[in-house]
Amino acid sequence: MESDRFIKSAIAGIQSILETAGPTELATRLRGMSAAKRAKIALARLRVAGIKPERFIIIALAITALIEDDPGSHRTKEFRIVQTAKALHRLASGTHKRWPYHDAQGRPRQTEMHAFPRSSGQVLRILGGAVNEQCEWVIEKHLPGVLALKVERYGPHPACVSAAAPRR
Repeated sequence: MESDRFIKSAIAGIQSILETAGPTELATRLRGMSAAKRAKIALARLRVAGIKPERFIIIALAITALIEDDPGSHRTKEFRIVQTAKALHRLASGTHKRWPYHDAQGRPRQTEMHAFPRSSGQVLRILGGAVNEQCEWVIEKHLPGVLALKVERYGPHPACVSAAAPRR
């Protein structure tokens, strides 16, 4: 995968975005921050979680292929950007804390808190836009091959099959 110059460039670009994302922040402290700051924090979480730049490229290419393959899907660039960001956001969102304690009978218990930042709005547009900008050339070059492989393995999209089938 890394032998392609477009992929190498995308990996370097995404790595740069991750390195310059800054520190992470607890999900409970994000309220009131700007969308750009929350998008940077989301990228920092992905970096801390160890998500590799190759995975970003795979997700962007897969989302684009799914949208292109489905004739009923939205074809706008914004839709693709937001769907890519949603997939990435799920990989490392949330704050998870546990507090062990002993109840009145002396049995060990624990209280848990799971907080997730809202996955919507301008944050997704910024996050997805940054990633898709790095992946544009990879998508342009490799999308036809991905779609051809999908059709070869699994056949055409069901909506395409039913539209092409003769009616009786």
